[in-house]
Amino acid sequence: MEFPLNPPARRPASARDGAGSKTSGANRRLAFWWRHGLAILAMLLLVGASRGGGAWAAEFDEYAVKAAYLYNFAKFVEWPPGAFADAAAPLWVCIAGDDPFGDALAALSGKTVASHPVAVRHMPATTGLEPCHIVFVSRTEQGRFKAVLAQLARLPILTVSDIGDFARAGGMIGLIEADQRIRFDINLAVARQANLKLSSHLLKLATLVE
Repeated sequence: MEFPLNPPARRPASARDGAGSKTSGANRRLAFWWRHGLAILAMLLLVGASRGGGAWAAEFDEYAVKAAYLYNFAKFVEWPPGAFADAAAPLWVCIAGDDPFGDALAALSGKTVASHPVAVRHMPATTGLEPCHIVFVSRTEQGRFKAVLAQLARLPILTVSDIGDFARAGGMIGLIEADQRIRFDINLAVARQANLKLSSHLLKLATLVE
């Protein structure tokens, strides 16, 4: 089963015009993230507690940065044969629970990972996630995220969240905010059980947990 690949709905012109001047600068910054994401992740992670690094990270909206992380994670994960119907099939990024990203994920739609166009799906009911390739579990699912992980256990689906101790609790990648930066933990054993191969370049930037 695959989700239909529909283009995102356009907002009315009146709504777009009012927001245009406010979002143009953010969109330019996001475009830079899409092109240079892993390099910037490395710089932010390695800069330590320096004042300059924290100030730079603080210029970006929290969930705009996390949206960029999701895209760059996808570029450094290899899914097993059969995870996609064909070479042109979409790579589905699903949001389980309430969507905290706002407009930040709109920039993902239409981008590609390998030959797969990225498509975003919102799944407030946290069910029917099996066709997804990446599932971001929202903080609204704090009380039931372990049930979501049990539902997806051993399926070739990359699970990501900013819920505390997510990777230690059986998720694959946990995003952690510290010192005005976003770091990430990786549970490599869980990823391997799902037949996902994570690039060594990505692993070098992460804290590995069990």
